[in-house]
Amino acid sequence: MKNKVWISLSLLILLAVSLVSFTLLPVNAQENKQQYDLIIVRNDDLIDYIVALPYSKLINAPILPVDPQMLDDKTKAQLYSYAQLGWRKILIVGNSNAISKEVEDELLSLGFSVTRIGGAVRTETAEKLAVAFYPEGSNTVVLASAMDYGSALAAAKFAMEYQLPLLLTLENDLSEFTIIGLKKLHPRLVIMVGTGLNETIEKRLQEMGYETYWLGHQIGPPPVSKPEKESPIPWVVIGAVLSLAIAVPIILYWAKKKWAANRVPIEVLTEKERIVVKAILEKGGKVKQEDLPELTGYSRPTVSRIVQELEKKQLVTREKIGKTFIVKLIKEINLKE
Repeated sequence: MKNKVWISLSLLILLAVSLVSFTLLPVNAQENKQQYDLIIVRNDDLIDYIVALPYSKLINAPILPVDPQMLDDKTKAQLYSYAQLGWRKILIVGNSNAISKEVEDELLSLGFSVTRIGGAVRTETAEKLAVAFYPEGSNTVVLASAMDYGSALAAAKFAMEYQLPLLLTLENDLSEFTIIGLKKLHPRLVIMVGTGLNETIEKRLQEMGYETYWLGHQIGPPPVSKPEKESPIPWVVIGAVLSLAIAVPIILYWAKKKWAANRVPIEVLTEKERIVVKAILEKGGKVKQEDLPELTGYSRPTVSRIVQELEKKQLVTREKIGKTFIVKLIKEINLKE
């Protein structure tokens, strides 16, 4: 009874602190409508990773490169652990040709909410991201070549430091999506970055009424200031909010473990892992590891590897008794398809 009262009071206190914290957050943070816990990009082409960097910094969300066709078992296990802490909002960068619909479906099955931002070409993906994260526009925009990865990386670094949207364009002229992005963001100044661009692009921008500064070509500092450092108080508040993001799921986890079964979806298990888990369940949830080869038909090395993977997923524990290990399930696993 005391435990239930303590948990209830803790949740009420955390809720109250959370509400106060959000009222104290800086106005810019409140105006940023795009909030994600994780950004996912393809792992076979760096350009989407590079383009996503400024927005990863802007919302303090990590970037995870994945196989564009399907999620492997280790990635699923990592994502499942991530979701357990309450971080469930995922942004996929790229259309279904960049990251398949199968990957999106797998993320949904793991309990994530998924948003996809991307276009048919990389210049369109950059435009859509910039507009999504800066819906009210930006006084300054960073521009780099879509084909020169070195210039794009340098531009991403600049955009991260100055908190600016990043657009990509063709090497010899402005792409149609760059023009669309400029019209939607309505900047005064365009910061050109890298040798992947040329004078034709600069001239075209100036003819369209934009001021330009070519980083690396022009002498003197760029005519733009870095964001002012915030007072320590908002950072304390942000730390409190992040602490809440960690503490609340942990409290809920222990309460759920105390009062209800902690069920694990079958999707996180490989076929071999399911067979081993089924064998453990048939023995009442606890079995000697040396008995598993006979129960499953797998060799001892195979069984040892599978049990180690289940340990990594925090689904079983091993306790050494004498010369053998006792393998015990610590979570309820739903083996029904």
